[in-house]
Amino acid sequence: MTKKELIRKAAIQIFREKGYSGTTLRDISREAGVSVSTVSYYYGSKENMYKTLFPEDMAQQEPKRREQIENAAIRLFALKGYSDVSIRDIGKEAGVNSAAISYYFGGKRELYSAILQKGRALLDFVEQAAHGDHTPMEIMEMYSRFFYRLMKEHPYILRIFSWEMIHPTDVFASIGKERFAMVLVVLRGALTEGIEEGCFRKDLKPTEVCISWAGMVAYYYLMNEIKKRFSLKEEITEDSYMHQAFDVLMNGIKNKEIG
Repeated sequence: MTKKELIRKAAIQIFREKGYSGTTLRDISREAGVSVSTVSYYYGSKENMYKTLFPEDMAQQEPKRREQIENAAIRLFALKGYSDVSIRDIGKEAGVNSAAISYYFGGKRELYSAILQKGRALLDFVEQAAHGDHTPMEIMEMYSRFFYRLMKEHPYILRIFSWEMIHPTDVFASIGKERFAMVLVVLRGALTEGIEEGCFRKDLKPTEVCISWAGMVAYYYLMNEIKKRFSLKEEITEDSYMHQAFDVLMNGIKNKEIG
């Protein structure tokens, strides 16, 4: 047998015995009677080797592996911010090597960009608000529902956004800022329309009100973190908070002259 054939035979045996995560290149090199550098010469990384030897299995695992890496990265970016997280940190958290992250995403920047794209719920809000016969009041209330959906699907996203407010990155600037700007445009448009129709007060400043409403919605989820940290006992549900917040907003901006 050639060295490559010996490595192939050894790799198939070890992978079947120990599985992908339990196998190392050193295990394979020892079984094949060659050096680790020789294994790397013929097959590159463990990821590439497994893909070559078990292509169907790898294809089935790919979506799960991508999700595994994304979830690990989201947790770390939320806790430490973009600049203090390395590819090695993410690999360790996800239980994969750095080569796997490069294979699936290209690098840290591309992985971070993919995570920021998870704010899709806000774009759905923009599209639904723009393509429907909604009153200004309905659009303002709709925003809270879509933000709630975003937090349910991706609870760490708000922490990442908070880091961006303190330490902005150019990745966020190319994705997040535009997305938030679109949301603000829709909310501001709804508020302006309400002022013109006479259902909202004429002395309102639309941009300031929209920022205030966005902040009131986001604060509920920040408050949950505060409750955990300080062990506050009072139970405050999302429905109750959003109802109260929306009631406060509407009572503050409604034109009282028309009831």
